[in-house]
Amino acid sequence: MSEATDFLLRYGPLIVLAVTAAWLAVATRRTSSLIGGRAYGFGASLRQRLARLLFAGSIIGAALALGAHASGYASAYLSPLVGEAAVIRIAGLALAVAGLALTLFAQGDMGRRWRVGVPETAPDALVTTGLFGLSRNPVFLGMLAMGTGFAIAVPTPPMIACAIAFWIACEIQVRDEERFLQRSFGPDYAKYRSAVRRWI
Repeated sequence: MSEATDFLLRYGPLIVLAVTAAWLAVATRRTSSLIGGRAYGFGASLRQRLARLLFAGSIIGAALALGAHASGYASAYLSPLVGEAAVIRIAGLALAVAGLALTLFAQGDMGRRWRVGVPETAPDALVTTGLFGLSRNPVFLGMLAMGTGFAIAVPTPPMIACAIAFWIACEIQVRDEERFLQRSFGPDYAKYRSAVRRWI
């Protein structure tokens, strides 16, 4: 493996995650400013508390796992489960970058209607165009691609566990958001739901 490839695989995943976290903070603050309220907020139900815990745990865990990988820290628990070829690991990193791009573009399609969690009140309109005309959840789809890409690029037990936890959180959140949108937009959402797939 060349030095450039080693550098890319060592630091690339952590950089992608850091960019994602920075984007999330900026986008949440910007949207909160646009709507004059909080764009971030999970509901009080047990399901929402579980989703929030899984999201936070998987992101913090991934940051720690990728940071340990980048630093070269070695232990039985942090070693890759399989000896993947560099080309497969690079493909995983490329998937993570593609997932980040999809997430950014999809969030851009939502504009001021983007929220993190299930809000107390519905946005002023249902977003059904752009990437949302192809998938009902392109933001989550992009984030799931990132998690999968990280687990391929850095196939350590903690990173794989974080990707699985993130996937479970997304499944819970998507279903809670679907119920919220059905209550909020009624027939318009039912029509959209019947025309566009949940994922792809």
